[in-house]
This record gives sequence, structure tokens and C-alpha cells, in this order.
Amino acid sequence: MRHPLLFVLVGFFGSKEVFPQLTNKLHVGVMFESLCPDSQKFIKDLYRNWADVSNYVDIKFIPFGKGASIAGGSTFVCQHGPLECKGNRLMSCALARIPGQDLQVEYVNCFMDKFRHSRTDENEFGQECATSIGLNLNEILECYQSSEGAVLQLRAEQDTLKFLPKFIPTIIYNQEFNQELQDASLNDFRDVVCQLSQKLFGRLCTRLSILRL
Repeated sequence: MRHPLLFVLVGFFGSKEVFPQLTNKLHVGVMFESLCPDSQKFIKDLYRNWADVSNYVDIKFIPFGKGASIAGGSTFVCQHGPLECKGNRLMSCALARIPGQDLQVEYVNCFMDKFRHSRTDENEFGQECATSIGLNLNEILECYQSSEGAVLQLRAEQDTLKFLPKFIPTIIYNQEFNQELQDASLNDFRDVVCQLSQKLFGRLCTRLSILRL
């Protein structure tokens, strides 16, 4: 029996190439929110399978979701309240200082786990996640408290509004949104990436993630 995702891929690609093949990696955009339970679940799944897919993707984390800027970024409102705005902004500041995607994945996975405790611990801002990968906490806080943090969130808002996501997290492949790939990604991100990689580049994923269980 054919895997149901194969039918999605056939319908998505059709008889022509949809994705620009400028590199041999799949460009993946993850639009998410710091206190969103569905985002937490997806990031955990991504992290668990990252060893299998890391060689096949260029990933971009966009922490904004269904937020909105007011008065040109003087303030922001977020779906899960002010604390979520804080978390989104902190992640934007940290991600801007993490050059490698492996460390970005480590940081985001850690932050999403730790920051959920900020509802009961006002001193929690993902500091352990930053220091564990060698980030300077003072730089992150200075960014958060300055116009740099606002600018980074305005950029995240612009990136998000290009697709007007109806659900968070939303997963974008090579600048294209496809609802069936979105639904499949929330169920099995690894499977989607591996099948797209095979379709585009003829490369098969290896099973390494079992080592992280």
C-alpha cells in the first residue's frame, strides 16, 4: 500500500517543479509562538528527529505567530498574552546571535520547555538555554529591552504576514504553503522532510534519531 503522503507530493509537485532548486537543501520556515501548546509539541517532535533531517534542510525559526504590532512596534499583543510576547522577543534576540542551525534547534527546544514555567516563575526567561550554548545573557537582555528587539519582532511579523497562517505552528517549505503538507508535518515532520528530500534531490534520510530517545 502506498504511503498517503506520496499522493500529497504528487498533487503538490504535479508535472513541474514547484520549489526553486538553488541549493541541495529544503528551506523550512517554522512559524510558532513561545507559549503555544501546539508549538511546544511540534518543536519537541522536530528536535527528536533533528539528527535524521538536519543534513537536508535550512531551517528558519519565526517566533511570532498570531501576534500583532501596535504603533510601529512600540508594543505588541500576542495570542497567549504578554508573557508570550516576551518569549517571542527573547527568542528573536537569541536566534539573531546563534549562527548555526544545530545550536538554534538546541536553543529553541530548550526555551520552549523552560519558558512555559514563566507563568509561575517570573525569573524564568530561558537563561539556562542561552548559557548552555555559550550565549551572553546580558546581550540578549539588552536586545530585548532595546529597539533591536522590536525591530526583530517586526521582521518576524512581516515574515509571518506573507502567509497569513490560520494555525500555529505553520510550516513552510521553500516559500510555499501547502495545507496537506502542513497537516502531514504536524503529524510526522520527519516523514515529510525525508520524502520531499528524496523527491527533490534523490537523497534518503538515515535513522539516527533513535539515539536521542
